[in-house]
Amino acid sequence: MIFEYAAQIGGAPDTDALLELNANMARDLAGADRCSIWLVDSASREIWTKVAHGTSEIRIPFGHGLVGACIAANEPIVVNDTSSDPRFLGRVDEKSGYATRSVLVLPLRGSDNRVIGALQALNKPGGFDTSDVDLLSLAASYSASALEGQQLRAEAEKARLLLKELEIARSVQQRLLPQTLPALPGLEFDAYCRPAKFVGGDYYDFIALPGDRLFFTLGDVSGKGIAAAVLMASIQAAIRSQMLHPPDSLSELVNDFNKAVYSFSTSDKYSTLFCAMLDAKTRRMVFVNAGGCPPMLLRAATGQVERLDAGGCPIGLLGFSRYQQAEVQLEPGDVLFAFSDGISEATNSAEEIWEEADLEKVLRSAGRSPAARIVETAVAAADAFTGDAEQADDMTVVAMKAL
Repeated sequence: MIFEYAAQIGGAPDTDALLELNANMARDLAGADRCSIWLVDSASREIWTKVAHGTSEIRIPFGHGLVGACIAANEPIVVNDTSSDPRFLGRVDEKSGYATRSVLVLPLRGSDNRVIGALQALNKPGGFDTSDVDLLSLAASYSASALEGQQLRAEAEKARLLLKELEIARSVQQRLLPQTLPALPGLEFDAYCRPAKFVGGDYYDFIALPGDRLFFTLGDVSGKGIAAAVLMASIQAAIRSQMLHPPDSLSELVNDFNKAVYSFSTSDKYSTLFCAMLDAKTRRMVFVNAGGCPPMLLRAATGQVERLDAGGCPIGLLGFSRYQQAEVQLEPGDVLFAFSDGISEATNSAEEIWEEADLEKVLRSAGRSPAARIVETAVAAADAFTGDAEQADDMTVVAMKAL
């Protein structure tokens, strides 16, 4: 009989058919009248019949009945007179019209010995004994293996679908970043953004304005992953909407924007934001730094690095915050280098943090290069420092050079 069932089980088209064959095999091996295979539903705190001879699906609470007792104790139970055992759940018989006299229940154990369900046989003429326990262990093992395999395949499919959704999300987020860089007389630009996860909370933007003017930003939303990416997209969309009618005052723009972000974000979600308005004709740049890493301004004439820190706290953190703007005059050869803390706080496997002084040295050494080369050099230096350590935070840089 075992070999006959083994041949059928080997050709089962799916898990459900395989479990039905296991239940049939257990019934026939023990000479029982019926058999059922029960599963644990942790979400509803119930146990339920995946397979049940002669009845529809049965659901009972955790720990109830002989099956519940078997799963809770992780050991077989044999009862040959259900009327004498208080654990027997008589209401199941009352509902189905079946008369259960004797019961054998075996736990179904996964590969880690965790109980994932039970196999139950009912009404063997003459009653069950320990030899039936040994005999039905084969069917229980088959069932547990099939169920665990089904669960693993389901989890793998969920992971595959999640990965696909994350890849789509990453593609969408990348398309939210500028696909082409602005072309303004006397200036060149480059930028780079690499999230720590599939999607992230860093962002940058370039918005060309009438009269050879440019508005550009670099922001870093608190946290990482999907939640940060959603807020990032909202902030970017809001900024672009505001720039349809460029303001007279950059600080007032950030004041109003801070109130808006504060109103629609939670207390743990906020964003640093460096934003600047640049006139390409005069090379005059007005900026506000809302809590971000102060950008470095490398002066070509002196080799000195200035830090642009005027502004205020991160946007969305405090609804009543007021921001100040400042102004700088760019000269030929000057380089503005803005970056998120994923660059300045890059961490290696020894949990050492890259010093901003080292980043400043990189900027000085690459300062005479084109903007694209400056970005490339800075990112390569951060990666060289971190080595094989996992990227801890989103990394974003923007370089602008006056020609």
